[in-house]
Amino acid sequence: MALAKVVPGGEIPVFLTAILSHLALDAIPHGDTGIGHWVHSSPDRKTKLSRLLPMSIADQLIALIVFLILLRSPAFAAVPLPLLLTGAIGSMLPDYLTGIRDLLQRPPSWLETLHRLHDRCHFHDRDPFSIRGGLIFQALLILVSIFLAWR
Repeated sequence: MALAKVVPGGEIPVFLTAILSHLALDAIPHGDTGIGHWVHSSPDRKTKLSRLLPMSIADQLIALIVFLILLRSPAFAAVPLPLLLTGAIGSMLPDYLTGIRDLLQRPPSWLETLHRLHDRCHFHDRDPFSIRGGLIFQALLILVSIFLAWR
């Protein structure tokens, strides 16, 4: 949403910048390494989906709630809704594509290529955060963002 406020040129530049910001931010450790390993180490596809789907649904509900809170804030009052939606969708697109890839038994090669690019952008060293620490870190960032938007 912040990108929608500052990136000139309309929906396409905002969308592309939001995708790039997602990939850049994935390079910063944020405690999801353990979650990813837990999901992808599943013994079979059914177990993988039973682990992945509840987390994805919770993640999307939290994102929607934060979006709606920020949408009402003075910081974004003057930004057109289509730009805000474009930024939000672009910022989540890499994860959506990975999720679609995970749902398909035989994903197309272009989707595998995009997944490999997304995966390369992730932090791959020893994550300094535990899963709990990462969730706390991310929750604090969200709360600070909401606070700043309402200041």
